[in-house]
Amino acid sequence: MIHNVFLTFHGNNLIATQKQLFSHIKNTFTIEFWAKPSAHHSVLKESNKGMTGAANQRFAITPVSGAYDNGNHPIAGVGVSVGMNGISIIEHTTNHLSATLVYEASLYDWTHIAVVYYDKIPTLYVNGKLVKTGLVSTKESVVPSAHFGGMYPHGYYMGSLQEIRIWSTARTQKEIEENMKKELFGNEIGLAGYWKLNEGTGIDVLDSSIYQNNGKLNYGATWNKRESISATSSELKILFTYFLPSGGVETLNRQRFYALSKKNVKCDFLYTQKGIGLQNKINTSIFVTNEDHEIKNIIENGNYDAIVVCTDLILLQKVKNFGYQGILIYNNEGLGVDKEFANDYLKDPSHSSIISTYSDAIIYPKTTHLIEAFKNHFPSKKQFHFNNCFDTEEFHYRVHPKKDHPIIGWVGRLEKNKNWNDFLLIGAELLKENPNIQLWMFEDNTLGEASERMAFQQKIKELNLNDNLTIYANQPHSKMADYYSIIGDSGGFLCSTSKVESFGYAVLEALVCKCPVLSTDSDGVRNFIKHNQTGKFYTLGNIREAVQEAKELMTNTLLRETIRKNGVEHIVANFSPEKYAEDFINMIQILKNQKRKK
Repeated sequence: MIHNVFLTFHGNNLIATQKQLFSHIKNTFTIEFWAKPSAHHSVLKESNKGMTGAANQRFAITPVSGAYDNGNHPIAGVGVSVGMNGISIIEHTTNHLSATLVYEASLYDWTHIAVVYYDKIPTLYVNGKLVKTGLVSTKESVVPSAHFGGMYPHGYYMGSLQEIRIWSTARTQKEIEENMKKELFGNEIGLAGYWKLNEGTGIDVLDSSIYQNNGKLNYGATWNKRESISATSSELKILFTYFLPSGGVETLNRQRFYALSKKNVKCDFLYTQKGIGLQNKINTSIFVTNEDHEIKNIIENGNYDAIVVCTDLILLQKVKNFGYQGILIYNNEGLGVDKEFANDYLKDPSHSSIISTYSDAIIYPKTTHLIEAFKNHFPSKKQFHFNNCFDTEEFHYRVHPKKDHPIIGWVGRLEKNKNWNDFLLIGAELLKENPNIQLWMFEDNTLGEASERMAFQQKIKELNLNDNLTIYANQPHSKMADYYSIIGDSGGFLCSTSKVESFGYAVLEALVCKCPVLSTDSDGVRNFIKHNQTGKFYTLGNIREAVQEAKELMTNTLLRETIRKNGVEHIVANFSPEKYAEDFINMIQILKNQKRKK
């Protein structure tokens, strides 16, 4: 984006200009703009003829019908639909509403979009980079539209816009890259329309080109101003600590790194033990030590604005006693094997006194039982709870050859809370009806008690599962996207049997990869699963119910595909790295201001 002021559309707004269809600019032209969508649009089938049923679109640029101005049906107006799940270029005239280019991608931040038509062939550039060429138009002429925000009944844009430009030329990639972050004078050669959308007030939208094709804003779109965080965030250095790099916390730390790095926040990590997660490389400092003098040196040399200590109360106390003067945050990502344990743990004076005395604030996931427990026991302590994040650009669905049998997956440690026993019982029941089902279990075999592993092996033997069970130990995180995608395409699902989860990254990752999930209602996964919409729930311990839900998930094709589609869209919309970074940086600024006042 260029300006701090921009215009936000809420799904029923539009800008009507004096000249809504540029009929004189035919077949070769460029439409470009900055967009930050806040909703998904329907993904259409790419086509250059007929009516493709373009419902539920998010038209940043409305495809005005070629018959609008002069009844010239062979002319098609071009529009652009932008959702958080991608971009579609759509042509419109009588009996013709076709998506000549469809591009699927995750768009959760300000994104520059340039649509270049050359001799009726559309090409799409995203942030200055060529991403796709579409289908040649079958109409006599295609022309750019100058109507913004949407149309009934095909859909309205939701999100923010600025810097809409229409050119009578096919802009080159170099021209797009060099000028997309620059404000124009308005008299550039070939510039046919230029709406900055930075007025900030009123309903008048000015065309800053020499043609002055001004517009009017209707139906309550809002002017907004971007609060710049770059000046504060560029100086931030954060240290995150935990016992060992494994499981959900290690995944969370990597996701934090990706999200905050985009806002120029320096993130380092300290683990007091080695763990298998160290194989997941990220480009920052990762310290592994339990030596007090080494930890003290790391803190003193790091000059950290804030240290976030996850779970480890002993380390929380040590950091303060080392003389650290910055912001010290106690982070909790989950407590115990049931929801009551969290309350009992925090009730213990030896735990609550350390949290109260040594931390400046508490942060935890947006999980009901954690919110209730912390609010109850620390009513006067500053607390923050917001959704963790996930980078769906780096980890997403991948195409693989389809397996000829359903696969049911499970991810976790061999310990009581992850409840591996119920997974084996569910698998054994399903195998009675379909002996071709395969069970895939993913675990960290460096963790867990010997007695638990022995009980696990005995249960496998008792249920006669050896021929159908494959155990994948210590898989790199990058490979899990492949496994989830394969499971989802096989007709199977991920089975989450946990007694309690504060967040549940494995469930989120599966959904992102179009792998449906059957889960216990373990609290934290409510962030991801809505029953029969984005996943399925069953009652903890009720194997019969779990089997019935599993059968429906594998046999009801319409429901299954709806869940797969909705699951991806839900994660992309609600767990963006950008939103997490904004929430996290805002938290640090609040705590900095709080310290200054003391």
